Amino acid sequence: MNRVSWDSSPRESIPSSLPANLRETIFNYLPPPVPMTPIMEDLAFRYVNGQLAGKDLVAMTAAHFIQPYSEDLHRRRRQTFRLRVAEAEALGFVIPDIFREFVETDAYVDRVHHSNIWLEMPEELWRLPSDPSRLVFLAFVEGHAGCAWHLLLAPDGFHSMVFCEYPFGLPSNWPFRRVPDYRRWTVELCADSIEEWLYWYFLDTAEDYRLYIEQLRSYHPKGWSA
Repeated sequence: MNRVSWDSSPRESIPSSLPANLRETIFNYLPPPVPMTPIMEDLAFRYVNGQLAGKDLVAMTAAHFIQPYSEDLHRRRRQTFRLRVAEAEALGFVIPDIFREFVETDAYVDRVHHSNIWLEMPEELWRLPSDPSRLVFLAFVEGHAGCAWHLLLAPDGFHSMVFCEYPFGLPSNWPFRRVPDYRRWTVELCADSIEEWLYWYFLDTAEDYRLYIEQLRSYHPKGWSA
């Protein structure tokens, strides 16, 4: 399996080192929560309702990305996740505790509104074509290109993170659910553990947040705690 960086860029861009004790400290690297203000709520509302014309478009987009998810979306995510976890465990696979904690904690999920890599739960569990003893568990998708990052679960309890140009376990992405021959899809190793992948993802998300905040700062002339 070819090795790439966490975001699927070439191997030579893979960082050389990681913080110590990452498994115990990974959630310390989450972007800080950004408080919503009435101004931001109005901008996000206008974005969601298609009022996309005018000088406020950039700020509307930023407010929408920072806005917390609805209770219904949180509930549906947790429900789908628990179903897939139960199916994986029934097959003898182990879901990493860090991934379980992240997906199950609404406050964590609400702090990772990345500009184009989004948490996504699988509709089905699929096997790795090159080694059917391993299970591929969809975790994140790229919102524009359609590529995806997955947990690769081994029968001995170990896991890694892999990248593919298409999402495994999401047949509704294809017209009439006619999935092409996924045995031909290229799967690449992008992290040795979920905490390694999340570390770089959290840092990248924090950079996005800094850009959003700068786009929104001028809308708060009397100051803003962010």
